[in-house]
Amino acid sequence: MKSKRRRSGTSATDTGGAVGGTPRIAIVGRPNVGKSTLFNRLAGWKKAITLDVPGVTRDPISETVQWDDTVLTLIDTGGLGGEAEIALAGPVHRHTLKAVTDADALVVLLDARAGLSPLDADTVEIVSRSRKPALYVANKAESAVEEAAALEFCRLGIDAPLTISAEHAHGISDLKQAIAALAASAAASRRPSSSAAEGRHATRDATAQGAGKAERGDSDEATLCRVALVGRPNVGKSSLLNSVAKRELALVDDRPGTTRDVVDTVVERRGRRYLLLDTAGLRRPSKVARGIEKISARRSLDAVERADVVVLLIEPGEAMTDQDARIARTAWDQGKGLCIVVNKVDLLDGSAAREAIRREIGDHYPTLSEAPVAFMSVRNGEGINGCFRLIDRVFAACAHEMSTSALNRLLEDVAARKQPPVISGGRLRLLYATQIGTRPPTIKIFANRTRVPTHYRRFLERCLREAEPFEGTPLRLLFTRRASH
Repeated sequence: MKSKRRRSGTSATDTGGAVGGTPRIAIVGRPNVGKSTLFNRLAGWKKAITLDVPGVTRDPISETVQWDDTVLTLIDTGGLGGEAEIALAGPVHRHTLKAVTDADALVVLLDARAGLSPLDADTVEIVSRSRKPALYVANKAESAVEEAAALEFCRLGIDAPLTISAEHAHGISDLKQAIAALAASAAASRRPSSSAAEGRHATRDATAQGAGKAERGDSDEATLCRVALVGRPNVGKSSLLNSVAKRELALVDDRPGTTRDVVDTVVERRGRRYLLLDTAGLRRPSKVARGIEKISARRSLDAVERADVVVLLIEPGEAMTDQDARIARTAWDQGKGLCIVVNKVDLLDGSAAREAIRREIGDHYPTLSEAPVAFMSVRNGEGINGCFRLIDRVFAACAHEMSTSALNRLLEDVAARKQPPVISGGRLRLLYATQIGTRPPTIKIFANRTRVPTHYRRFLERCLREAEPFEGTPLRLLFTRRASH
């Protein structure tokens, strides 16, 4: 079965059911049965973090895929149940139950290598109570012995499970066909109970489909603003995501490292659509432990690469740190729009304290002086609208284009305000310029020299920013020599 990957928003935001949209298939099971490995295999790329330890996945994440003529949304979930030593096992379990409720059908994963577990019985009971169509699958069946052992799961009152090995791609083609049939059955049987429900489902499915369209490069590509929420642990990234989406999409806990996978969610505010990328907290490299935290940090940096605008969240206690500055600089060097947002301003005493933070950022990190600063309190709902207005301005700045005539008038003004320097025995002459790209705005300047001193580059950039709305976006200035001048 041929596959096409459709990048989509994830988590429970687009959990709208099959009515008028893509069927949602949740992969569920006890911890460490290989749900994330199977999710990645079916999705066609390593989106979910996978390690051979229980409790790695916490927030449900999803991916819209197309297999031949079948389009569906896969949802990877945390473990149902779990040993007492798994951190946040209770909240993850409740989060997974919500994903079960929101799904149209379920793929119930069992571990053929480990055999029958009491937690498997609990899983079957939960699935039975949900009354959702379910497909039982025994994973890690790499040999005939394990395939035969999978029949033991029939003691739970289920039919013989389909046997696969997600890690080695054994049985995946048959599984895709079975899931496609399950999705078609779920889509045909599910009906909204009321017009209100129908409207709710249609809205959420439109969100899911819109995310897929934008990632595929459809006509609304330019209107979807991809926003990466980055920062140190516990600065409020997941709280902001949940507040904006008006649902608990990401687990929130005082313990650092709660978020591991990047949780993608499409939201709409004031007619504008945003793909929010909630990332794991980034600590100094020397403090990042191997394993889950290191992988999470890499995924967070990957989210920065995917984003149009990066929102760096900090808090009043430490304000900007060197680690924050490194994250911001990484985004800036990659050509991303950048906003600095101070969360938890309810801890500050008046506007003077806010201005002190602005000055501190400017004084200690002058290379970030072009990034605008906003203030909010997610807990109190203060400043969130202002934060998104700032995101809109930065998003627009990244796509701003100057006409060639305006650029050349500005070059003349620059030379009049500050005479170009003498370089290698001759004076620099700025001949003409044209903008050749956006995101970030990129300007090619034709001159008689290409080795332009840094101070004059900065002066030219400052003049551009004074003349045009380039707030929060990097500018790329490329100097090309015209030998005849």
